[in-house]
Amino acid sequence: MKRPSSLTLRLFLCVAGLNVLTMIVVGLLGLHSARINISEDYDAQLITEAGILWEILEEDSKDGRMSAFAVEAFDAEKTANLLGNVEKDSMLDYAQWRAFRVWYKGKLVMHSDNADMFPDKPFAKGFSNFTLGKDIWRTFSIHDDQNNLVVTTIENLRDRDIMQLDILLDILAPLLIALPVLGLLFSIGVGFGLKGLRQLAGKLATRSPTDLSYMDSDYLPKELKPLANSVNSLLSKLEEALVHEREFIDHAAHELRTPLSALKLQAQLLSKSIKDPTSSVQLAELLAGVDRTSKLMDQLLLMSRMSSQNITLETVHVEQIITEALNMLANKIMHKNQLIDIQVDKSLTLQSQPELLRTLIGTILENAVKYTPEDGHIAITATRDAAQMTIAITDSGAGIPESERAKVFDRFYRISGTKQSGSGLGLAIASQIADLLNAEITMKTPENNKGLCVVIRFTL
Repeated sequence: MKRPSSLTLRLFLCVAGLNVLTMIVVGLLGLHSARINISEDYDAQLITEAGILWEILEEDSKDGRMSAFAVEAFDAEKTANLLGNVEKDSMLDYAQWRAFRVWYKGKLVMHSDNADMFPDKPFAKGFSNFTLGKDIWRTFSIHDDQNNLVVTTIENLRDRDIMQLDILLDILAPLLIALPVLGLLFSIGVGFGLKGLRQLAGKLATRSPTDLSYMDSDYLPKELKPLANSVNSLLSKLEEALVHEREFIDHAAHELRTPLSALKLQAQLLSKSIKDPTSSVQLAELLAGVDRTSKLMDQLLLMSRMSSQNITLETVHVEQIITEALNMLANKIMHKNQLIDIQVDKSLTLQSQPELLRTLIGTILENAVKYTPEDGHIAITATRDAAQMTIAITDSGAGIPESERAKVFDRFYRISGTKQSGSGLGLAIASQIADLLNAEITMKTPENNKGLCVVIRFTL
């Protein structure tokens, strides 16, 4: 399965990719503009230089004095020595890329010291290019036919390429240096832009499973409002479905209770009129089966209602809840002559839901009473600190093997070899209630290695 990508990463890559693409386009456009401007400026320099030389030599060519010229080479280094250090370096650097030649009556009469490597003939009028080794040179020539004078200025195009590269680096270097900073800013910006989405996810994550109320979408950006509206629509449909489910369960429970109650009543009446011991035993088993069916139905109904119940917390007295749960089991406790030891401070309180807390404690106590033998002992303690409240119920029964303690919270799971009747739903209901009340149920072996200790921890 393809791993889902991060929305933040996708947005960052899109924005960063567009920014990098923009940098490339800006660099290319800048390079193209620089290439045109550099070519125009350098061509203008060739024209200017040729024009200056022609202006200087024109008078000499008119009066014929140039006929007496020997071939003169312009020594750039000699001239550079007349300048300061900075100007000298600039002139020598300039001179290696440029050259000039002067022809008079078809004879080379003047040239720069680096022009002797060029072809021994005048270049064409105007601009022209020629290749010498690996370099391309550009020339501009003025042909003065009236005075038999040809003035040519020459430039190595590599100088233009170097300057274009320098300009490109000048453009890209700041952009490349700024790219990590822009990446950080983009990341912060994308994170800030997704703040509303995180808030929406946080509100959904902290909701209880039973909270199907509408979410407030006024604080969300307009792009997230359709999502919030869709979630609200889904919550509305889900709540409607749960309402129909609860109504169905209530009706079904009512319809089931009536025939079960009638069946139990008929069996009780029949047991009073029949004196046959065999039939009496069978009727007793029938009554026990009806009781088990009624209890199973009540448990299933309770589990169904808990899945959609809204929890409203209030202050409850723990000792009172434990006492109420024990009162519901009083007949069974007295029948088995069990000793109940309660060590709970009457002032101990807890923020909880009374009916669910009573059911949770009552379910654990019912199991303790069921699996504790006659004349057995059950101890109930409750302690509290700054972080949690702990209720421990310890019995003197057979206990539960460590390998099966996690499984007993599964629905309809029963330990093999158990002789006591039951449906395997009691601890599953207790676990579900504990989740609703933000509590945790654990089991351990008491210090005397007899029985079972069930610990309920409530996070405060």
